[in-house]
Amino acid sequence: FTARSGSDDGRAVSVLMDIEHRIDLGRDITLQLARPALLVLPLVALLLGWAIRQGLRPLTHLSEDVAALDAQAGDRLGAEHRYREFTSTVQAINGLVDRLQAQARREREFASDVAHELRTPLASLALQSAAAGRDPSPERLHQLEQEALRAGRILQQLLDLARAQRDPVARTDLSAVASALVAESAPAAFATGHEVSLVGADGPRWIAAPPMLVELALRNLIGNAVRHTPAGTQIVVELLQDGAWVCASVSDDGQRPDAGPHTAASPGLGLGLRLVQRMAEQHGGSLLRDTGEPPATTRFMLRWPALDAPGNP
Repeated sequence: FTARSGSDDGRAVSVLMDIEHRIDLGRDITLQLARPALLVLPLVALLLGWAIRQGLRPLTHLSEDVAALDAQAGDRLGAEHRYREFTSTVQAINGLVDRLQAQARREREFASDVAHELRTPLASLALQSAAAGRDPSPERLHQLEQEALRAGRILQQLLDLARAQRDPVARTDLSAVASALVAESAPAAFATGHEVSLVGADGPRWIAAPPMLVELALRNLIGNAVRHTPAGTQIVVELLQDGAWVCASVSDDGQRPDAGPHTAASPGLGLGLRLVQRMAEQHGGSLLRDTGEPPATTRFMLRWPALDAPGNP
């Protein structure tokens, strides 16, 4: 190391140091700095780990409470949870449990309806088969055929529903679906002495539901009207917008075996209407039943939330 004086006399001071001594000095300085850090860092790590575990303990307790829930038994988390920070989380979990329970209840009711609807034709099939074996008359064979067709219709409806539920949710023009379906159903209805007409399909009516589900729902309603009313019945499919709802109704002026003012959820409607109700509710809609406007005697109305045309917000 050399230091020169500030004067112009040219004097300088030089300090000579052995290189090994310099290295030893640097090592000593490094050790003096590193030793406290080596002692403190493990302690800091321990304290940090303890703090993290303490902070996560409420979440661990909440996870244990959630894992212990029995949704089938209707268990819910306590509304006043001991950790106020998780109040919104507890409310969200309870809401999810409530929705799961409602879904499970609907599934049980639907399974019960299916079992009931299938039990009747299958029992009749067994009886008619035994009777036809003893007396194979044309009447008994015809009854056997009708019961087999009825069971087949129920199974086909279930298959259609399972297939339609796999379709992604998309914008559907209810007017286009109804127009195509009425045009398709009119010849078969005419052959049985029924007349099917369409009202209100003068423009697009958009809903958020898969086209196949909408078609299945309307097809069931029109098919029920044709099967359960006498020849000469007028069947009217009407489309309208009621505030925030887009509606499609199927009315008829015939006398049905189960005619009467009751809701779509009441007994006696059969699996077909249960399927329609399920299809509507799956995408925020509903199925209503009333007597309709005279001369109609029965009206079933499907409702879905209205949407703007594509491209509009």
